[in-house]
Amino acid sequence: MSTLHRLLQLGLLCCTCLFAQSALALQCSSLTDGSYLTESIGPVSVPDSVPDGTIIWYSKTHSIPAKCWKVRDQHFAEDDPIYFYGNPANLNTQGWGIEFGLLYKGSYAWDGDWSSVPRAGVFSGFTSPGCPDAANNQDMLACSLVQPVITFQVVIRKRGLLPFQRPPQDTYDVFQFDGAYGLNGGPSNPFGNFRYQLSGLQNIVGTPCTVDVTVTPEPGIIDFGSVQKTNAGFSPAAPTKPFSLALDKQCNSPISVGAYFNTANQSGQNTILPASDSQFGIQIKDGSGNLLPVNEPFPLANFAADVSHIDVPFSATMVPLGDPKIGPFEAVVVVQIIYF
Repeated sequence: MSTLHRLLQLGLLCCTCLFAQSALALQCSSLTDGSYLTESIGPVSVPDSVPDGTIIWYSKTHSIPAKCWKVRDQHFAEDDPIYFYGNPANLNTQGWGIEFGLLYKGSYAWDGDWSSVPRAGVFSGFTSPGCPDAANNQDMLACSLVQPVITFQVVIRKRGLLPFQRPPQDTYDVFQFDGAYGLNGGPSNPFGNFRYQLSGLQNIVGTPCTVDVTVTPEPGIIDFGSVQKTNAGFSPAAPTKPFSLALDKQCNSPISVGAYFNTANQSGQNTILPASDSQFGIQIKDGSGNLLPVNEPFPLANFAADVSHIDVPFSATMVPLGDPKIGPFEAVVVVQIIYF
């Protein structure tokens, strides 16, 4: 009986070793931020009247230089795609009144859409190659190493609670970089794969305030008229048209708002493209001549309690990016309001 008991224990321990080894599928760290990039959201207000699904916060655009490689486990010969896995700590956020999301390559993924289940995350587009000829982990590192720069934004949208209440927790791990076989070592992340974390969630508060926005000239169309193409770009050299955002506050409380110029096509941080091959773009400046970002949040206006209307001036300018394409063009920008 004693011998049989020892053999049974030995078998169980052997299985445990194999399982632990298989969990070491992909090491994926940041070259600049270690295991965590933590971003504070700052103050955020959620108007009672805006519908569920309204985005209430955008992060800035992050570009993470990553270092990912495989170890020599039972999957060493396989390619290992790199995924964003959502909610890696497996928290239940159903009653928080908010939902966390990823904006990657122009597409949104929300906590209800992606998960830490293997291969159910968002594919980054980068892959650590399999190494069938590798004899050890040193060979694996040399063969499978990939160093992508992964660019993304994180967003939060309203979900479910009216009136809104502060989230019960101040931090949240939004995603983890990992491979085809899921989280490296499980939700506790013992091997330090890169995670993006939000902090300051208890700064999110409800508000009865809303701010209505009208683009002038109405109905929000900025007409550049006829612009001539020249060898140097355009004639006139910098075609420019003014416009403004008329903001009307619907409450008697002080509130600050920001804006987000959302467009599908852009070049760099500041240029809106009519089309990906247009070879020219449109840049927006504020009333002081400062160039404003595209697909990035920026401060817009501060309302005192006794102020209900603010006009915010802007200008839009056409800029050449090469040999401009001739013909009619249209560029679309959606102005989203964010409450602080």
